[in-house]
Amino acid sequence: MSTKKSTGSPLKFAAIAGAVALALTACAGGGATASKSGAPIRLILGHGAAPGNPRSVAALEFEKLAEQKSGGSLDIQIVGQESVGSDSEMMTSVAAGTLDMTINSQGPFSTVVPEAALIGLPFLFENSEHAYSVLDDSKIMDELSTKAKAKGLHILGYWDNGMRDITNSKHPINTPADVSGLKIRTPDDPMTISIFKALHANPTPMAFGELYLALRQGAVDGQENPVVNIKSAKLQEVQDNLAVTGHKYEMNPFVVSATRWSSLSDDQKKAISEAAKEAQTMQRKLMNTQTDAIYAEFKSVLKITHPNKDAFRTATAGVYDEWETKYPEFFKKITSAANANRASFQG
Repeated sequence: MSTKKSTGSPLKFAAIAGAVALALTACAGGGATASKSGAPIRLILGHGAAPGNPRSVAALEFEKLAEQKSGGSLDIQIVGQESVGSDSEMMTSVAAGTLDMTINSQGPFSTVVPEAALIGLPFLFENSEHAYSVLDDSKIMDELSTKAKAKGLHILGYWDNGMRDITNSKHPINTPADVSGLKIRTPDDPMTISIFKALHANPTPMAFGELYLALRQGAVDGQENPVVNIKSAKLQEVQDNLAVTGHKYEMNPFVVSATRWSSLSDDQKKAISEAAKEAQTMQRKLMNTQTDAIYAEFKSVLKITHPNKDAFRTATAGVYDEWETKYPEFFKKITSAANANRASFQG
């Protein structure tokens, strides 16, 4: 697959920013489906993943597929590693129409659609496949899509950000008490913050791109992420302990500016939708394959513990009460959906 247009280099930020402005100008005149010169319409897609991460790899696949399926009428430019801003900044930019697309994180998405945070309720899902069964159910997720549209976002799908574990540089984690007092970097996600407050840690929101240095310098003691993200960002180099807690699942929402979406032709929308779905399938498979391989690799790199999850469920039970009070209707909908087929994913 070609990567000639894709860049993760901050040195090219100005050029990409200019491309964003030109792309938006091209569609501002009322639904144009091609530039005045007849050249393909350029769409800028930002994400925060490092090269080799399944999100980064599948974004390149989306680029190739969207351009092919559109018959060359679309020109997708990918900008990774937070080169056009943090996940929160990119989500804000897409909602405002100043960035075309982003494959983002659940936390920033939940600042726009607060109910989305409930996907990350502690231990709601047994594994990623269990989460897919709910994320791919339109009866559940259409509500989020409707709310997102009202905020300027068109949803193209929900990619996999994995089951999350905890690393730290202080000591092995075997019980919830071992988390108490640790300064844990979290994403800008209210659910994750709720979980680590319940565990009596000191949750510290921080952009993912700042995390490696913060861990190396001791500004935070640890962090929580799926092991795929840990490996791609080389966080194992600055951490000593990995606790396989699987304390929450997160998805990666793939969103496009509603303004930008409305400017495209039906054929271009179809091409983008099909390409996003096919790339999502690839990304999820890569997440699962890489996860298994990384756990095996980390056995010789980190001290790994497998805490009793029941103790962590008990310690974080109050998070359910907190979020049910905030969003009772969606809470009932998503917990009922997860519990209805839980047995199929246990064991």
